[in-house]
Amino acid sequence: MKLAALFSGGKDSTYAAHLEEKGGHEVPIFACMRPARGDSYMFHGVNIHLTPLLAEAQGKPLASAPSSGEKDKEVDELRRLIELLNVNGVITGAIASNYQRDRVNVICGELGITHLSPLWGKDPQELLETEIKSGMEIIVTHVAARGLDQQWLGRRIDMKAAAELKILGERYGVNVCGEGGEYESLVVDAPWFKKRLEIKKAEVIWENTSGTYIVNEASLRNK
Repeated sequence: MKLAALFSGGKDSTYAAHLEEKGGHEVPIFACMRPARGDSYMFHGVNIHLTPLLAEAQGKPLASAPSSGEKDKEVDELRRLIELLNVNGVITGAIASNYQRDRVNVICGELGITHLSPLWGKDPQELLETEIKSGMEIIVTHVAARGLDQQWLGRRIDMKAAAELKILGERYGVNVCGEGGEYESLVVDAPWFKKRLEIKKAEVIWENTSGTYIVNEASLRNK
């Protein structure tokens, strides 16, 4: 099946696309929405400007479109992008968010194509550990939950971090995969990447109880 991967540069969209390609599907293109607002209901916005580089790192072209970030417009904006892609289906990295999954299901139903979400319903702790074991180099780019302080920004998510997230989940109810918006991530390298993302300049912005790791300058390096 010829599929487009809805791609944000984060761990779940990256891993979902990899799984479907590994499973035998053709994934000739990545697709990305660029929300104008940081509080978009549907789309990941932190460091979204890096998606062209991250798609190139995996040898994929990227189709992208701006989004207003407004709740009542986002579905139509995504539909217009998907209509242009000439694919049989789309891949998302949804794990437990019915809001996003249901709306993509509606779009795909209207267009007569398939929606594949290979991570859906998986145990969050097991999934995070599987993603780490896959060889993805994942860093934290945004935090907004009790127990996740400024020290997490820019930190690599390895098995030690996964164990700490498990404790925070037990103590404060943090979803270890960040599915509830507790944190966002960026994949800078993986075994299937043809090139690695090198971060050259970044800054941390902290406000009240949340913060963001913003990459200001980056480039691709041959592996």
